[in-house]
Amino acid sequence: MDHAVSRAVVLVLIPVAMATAITWLGCFDSVVTELGFQHYGERPDHGIPLLPSQLKMPANTLVNLGYTLLGFIWLRKFLKDRNEDNITNSDLFVGSVFCWMAVAYGPVQFLRIVTQQHRFAVMDQWFTLPFFAWVVVMSDYLMHGWNTRRALTVVMFSFASYSLALVHDLGFEAALGIHILFAVLYGMQIFLASQSKQLKSKLLWAMMFAILSCAGFVVLKLLDLHLAKFSVFHRFSGHFWSKVADIMQIHFVCKFFHPIMEENTKNKKV
Repeated sequence: MDHAVSRAVVLVLIPVAMATAITWLGCFDSVVTELGFQHYGERPDHGIPLLPSQLKMPANTLVNLGYTLLGFIWLRKFLKDRNEDNITNSDLFVGSVFCWMAVAYGPVQFLRIVTQQHRFAVMDQWFTLPFFAWVVVMSDYLMHGWNTRRALTVVMFSFASYSLALVHDLGFEAALGIHILFAVLYGMQIFLASQSKQLKSKLLWAMMFAILSCAGFVVLKLLDLHLAKFSVFHRFSGHFWSKVADIMQIHFVCKFFHPIMEENTKNKKV
């Protein structure tokens, strides 16, 4: 495995392992999570041919494979561009971290849906936060260069912020809202700092679609049970489409940062 990619794997696996251990020690057993099929618009179906009986909500279950697939697609893209000297080794590293997050998040979401266990629900919530934190890290890196201390500080504060869920029933939502706000603000900052009109046009579209996808993820999830009143949302429910929007959000974040990496690399060659 490429050295930059393997470093990214380690950087993702260490906090994942720590968070898993902390969760399974029961530290977040008092956190409020939604468990049970009554919280989903998709109606449980036990008799779909060729599918295991454990997949009671096949659409909401299988859509989570999209995170992992998208992570590998973008990982291949970053690696290919580094090998063709279109982006730097450091670009590959920071991009790979984001990709490996997506790869790891798919199975966590899958296990939450299949098992309906509280601790997998906790991990699902907790692992959402670093995605937005890494947007801040990538923005800072592309504007000011890599700084290990700043990156680790952002990541540690992000992980620690989930403890708000122990303080209040809406603690996770508050932490998530703060993460989204900072991700958008840093994205806006790097967009405004861009000098190239062509690059700025690419960034604008990617940023708009990323924000729309984020909004779609939140709104569709909140409306899941209301949309379930309509037969068209019985199989492919609001929760299912919120996951599609979430996957697209990750895609457009990569679409936002990738051309900046290419532009910076091109300018270094001049």
